[in-house]
Amino acid sequence: MSHRTPRAAAAAGVLALGSAVLALLPAQAGAATELLGNGGFESAALSPWSCAGTAATTATAPHSGAAALSAVPGSADLAPCTQSVTVQPNTGYTLTAWVKGSYVTLAAAGTGVSTSTWANAPGWTQLTRTFTTGPTTTQVAVTLSGWYGSPYQADDVSLTALGAIPSSPPPTSASPSPSTAPPSTSPSGAPSSAPPTSASPSASPAASTPANTVRVSTAKELQAALSAAVPGRTIQLADGTYTGNFKITTAGTAAAPITLTGSPNAVLTTATGGGYGLSLANAPYWTVRGITVTNAQKGIMVDASDHVVLDGVTVHHTTMEGVHFRNSSSYGVLRGSTVRDTGTAHDGKGEGVYVGTANTLTDRSDHVQILDNTIGPNIGGENIDLKEGTTGGLVSGNRFDGNGLTNVNYDDSWVDVKGNGYTIENNTGVRTMNDGYQTHTQQPGWGCGTVFRGNTSDLTGASGSNTAKYAIDVTNYSADCPTTVTADNTVTGGTALVNPGVPVG
Repeated sequence: MSHRTPRAAAAAGVLALGSAVLALLPAQAGAATELLGNGGFESAALSPWSCAGTAATTATAPHSGAAALSAVPGSADLAPCTQSVTVQPNTGYTLTAWVKGSYVTLAAAGTGVSTSTWANAPGWTQLTRTFTTGPTTTQVAVTLSGWYGSPYQADDVSLTALGAIPSSPPPTSASPSPSTAPPSTSPSGAPSSAPPTSASPSASPAASTPANTVRVSTAKELQAALSAAVPGRTIQLADGTYTGNFKITTAGTAAAPITLTGSPNAVLTTATGGGYGLSLANAPYWTVRGITVTNAQKGIMVDASDHVVLDGVTVHHTTMEGVHFRNSSSYGVLRGSTVRDTGTAHDGKGEGVYVGTANTLTDRSDHVQILDNTIGPNIGGENIDLKEGTTGGLVSGNRFDGNGLTNVNYDDSWVDVKGNGYTIENNTGVRTMNDGYQTHTQQPGWGCGTVFRGNTSDLTGASGSNTAKYAIDVTNYSADCPTTVTADNTVTGGTALVNPGVPVG
C-alpha cells in the first residue's frame, strides 16, 4: 500500500505485458510420439480436454483441418481448457500450439514442472515451450487460456517427448542468482550503468537425487520435513490440503538449494485465515514450486532470506498481501505465478506483491525479479508495490488486472515505484483506477532511476477521481532523480502516455 499525502498531479501507469523467458533444452534423439488427444479439436465433444466457461469447436477459419477450439473468457475467468497427460520422469518435452486472440497462454504444470508462454496476435501464431520433467514427474496438465472478456482460438496443440535427459551434473558455474548484474547506483540512487534485462535466473546448480527426496501427504509430515530439511533436499507434496501456518527456518546453499514442490492441487491453507500461509525466515536458497497458498492473512512471506525462488505458485484469498519480500531479502524471484484475490478486507492493505518495508531505508530487499506472472484480478492494493530503500529490481513480462483497487491508501495504479534503479518492462495491464504506473519519493533521493520500456497499458474505463490519467505518472522527475520512458511504451484510453514534463524517447 502507498503511504503518501494526496497530490494534485494525476497518477500514472504503464502496463506491461511480458515476454516469457524460454530456456531451450539441447536436442535429444527419440521418436516424436504425440501424447495429447484431440490436439486438432476435430472432435466436437472436446474430450479429453476439460474446459471451463464458454468453449466449443468452430469450423470458422481453423489453422488446419476442419475445426479449432473457440473459447470466450468471462469478466472474471480465463476460459481454461486442460488435458492431463502421462509423462516419464527425467525426460525432455516440447509443447506447441497455434493460437490467435488477446493474451492467449499455453502452459504445462505438474510435479516439478511449471512453464508457460503466451501471444497477443489477431492471426494464427505458434507458441512453443520446452521443459524437462523431474525425477518423480508422471503427470503434466497442459492448459490453454485467454484473457478476461477476450475471445481466443487454438488449434494443432502438440506434446512430444525429446527423450531421456542425461544424468550427468550440470556445469558447476551455474548459479541460482539472477544472470544479470545489478546496476551500480549513484548517491541519489539512479543507475549509473545500463539497467538489467529480463534474463531469467539460472537454474539451480544441482538437482536433488531420489535418495534425497522426501514425500509428504499430511500437514504434520510437511512441517516435520520443513524442520528437518538439509541442503540439496527436495520435499515433494502430494495433492491434497495442508492446514497450518508453515514456517521454513533452515538454509540451503548456492551449491545445494532446498526445494519444496507440488502441483497446484497441493494446497497450503490456514485453519483460521490468520497468520502466514508459508513463511521463510533466515532461509536463503530455497525454491518453492507449483503449490497453492490460500486462506491466510498473508500468503508467502520471505524474511531475511536471499536467493529465494517462487516458481509457478498460486496465491489467492488473503486478507493482506499475497507475496512479500521483506527484511533485506535480496535476489528473490517470483516467476510464472498467479496472484489474485488479495486484500479481501478491502482496506487498501492487499498488495499482490510487496517488496521492502514502508517508511524505512533499512530494508534492503534488493534485486528482486518479478517475471511473467499474472497478478489480478481482485487485488486489494497495488498489483506490485516497490518500497523506498530497495534497489535494482526487475518487473518484466507480467499481466496486471487492477480490478479491486480501492484508493483507500492511495492504491490507484498497477505498480508503484518508491525504490531506486528499477526496470519495468514488457508488462501489460488492464482495468485501473487512475494510472498504470507511478513513481513517488517517500524519502529524499528515492523513487529515482526507474526505466520504463515496452509496456502496454489499457486505461479504458479508469474510474478514479483524478481528472488526468496516465499510463506512467512520474511524480518526482528531475535531473537529480531521473526516470527513463522509452518510445515503445503504449497506452489506450486515459489522458496520455506520461505526465507533462517527462521526456519520451
